[in-house]
Amino acid sequence: MIDETCAVPRRHDNLLAQAYAWACEQIYHDLAWAYDAISWGVSGGAWGDWRTLALEAATGRILELGFGTGELIAAALEQCRPIVGLERSPQMQAIALAKLRRARLPVPLAQGSALALPFAAGSFDTVIATFPAGYIVEPATLAECARVLVVGGRLIIAGVWIVPVLGRHAINLPLLYRAPEASEAAGFIARIEAAGFVAGIHWRQSRWADVAVIRAERRPGPVDHEHCA
Repeated sequence: MIDETCAVPRRHDNLLAQAYAWACEQIYHDLAWAYDAISWGVSGGAWGDWRTLALEAATGRILELGFGTGELIAAALEQCRPIVGLERSPQMQAIALAKLRRARLPVPLAQGSALALPFAAGSFDTVIATFPAGYIVEPATLAECARVLVVGGRLIIAGVWIVPVLGRHAINLPLLYRAPEASEAAGFIARIEAAGFVAGIHWRQSRWADVAVIRAERRPGPVDHEHCA
């Protein structure tokens, strides 16, 4: 499911897109209890596979931004991979906490904003985000990602665009699933690279769709340490 608030603004943004963004916000807060069921339903059961694409591209110490109900955190911990999660929604925090405790897994969760990460510079080898909202391309978020990554570390963003494929034909379902326009994709990558990364879009086939996985590598050079914990 594509959250259009995560993309570079497009000319056809309208009341429908705003209503969709509002609905997504509700799902992350008051309707957080229904998030897993909704995501499973709108993806035909493929949501977990799409989410895992980000983890497959991750190496070393991992930070997940916007961990939601904690599914990816749990998957990483079950693989004995070092991971920490950050989420601003207290409702999602509570769901993820309960889920990890039921599974008797560690609880490496932090509450806060991606605009000011509560971690020291160079703390992680990979930062991942799946199906992110608009914060992911905010300059402050990208600067913070660069700051907490080691030089050469990776920023992995999965699910910004998902394209259903029926037979050999791509299907466009506005607000839910679609491919980006060339200018939109270029603008998205330009924002990431302006923050000190070398970035590209890689399309991965998963279940019944092609999923965009953005991979960005942190270049050497000074970064903003203003928010260093």
